[in-house]
Amino acid sequence: MMPNPGQVIVTSEDLARASIHGFAAHHRAFPEVHGTGDSAADAAARLAGLLSQTLDGAPSDWRRELILGAIEDVRAFAEQGGA
Repeated sequence: MMPNPGQVIVTSEDLARASIHGFAAHHRAFPEVHGTGDSAADAAARLAGLLSQTLDGAPSDWRRELILGAIEDVRAFAEQGGA
């Protein structure tokens, strides 16, 4: 299956108390897992790392394949420069 970078959602985050501006990224299949960074591409790269960490704990082969597909989508998004 071809990676689909359109499955990655990036939002900007402003933390007013800390005067910090950044980005958060998540995959549509895993909205509970967020990667953050200074740019959309950084946030996506962090998200790919977080998803990779969950592979060993995947409860089934089906779930593992879903995670691997999401990682491919996120990496394709990051390779496009987070656009």
